[in-house]
Amino acid sequence: MIKLVICGALLVHGIGHVLFLAPTLRLAAWADQTGQSWLAEQLIGDGAARLLGAAAWTLAMVLFVAAAFGAYLDTDWWQPAAAVGAVVSLVAIVAFWTGIYTASAVFALAFDVVVLVVLVAARWQGFQLAGN
Repeated sequence: MIKLVICGALLVHGIGHVLFLAPTLRLAAWADQTGQSWLAEQLIGDGAARLLGAAAWTLAMVLFVAAAFGAYLDTDWWQPAAAVGAVVSLVAIVAFWTGIYTASAVFALAFDVVVLVVLVAARWQGFQLAGN
């Protein structure tokens, strides 16, 4: 049962990054999101910042979805995929904080931190997550 909860949470969180991707690519607008980056835009301009943001949101999405399937299949690479996805997501959330919906950003940020803490604790304590 815990395996399905972990897989489901990783999958839903991964897919949820589309909520940040669509406004960044100007494909959709909701909750007053602009998809702009307070950090990257100042350094590389709006177009390049949006491209970088789109790449980050897509990478986080792919890594979390892959981690969900990897955990379900009990692979040895799902935990690194989830960890890298969480780090990419955290960095993107911070860099795009002013252009994304705050409530969603807070939830996603908290989830990313929980993923990292649980993965580190599991490795430190030596137990297996989502194993058979």
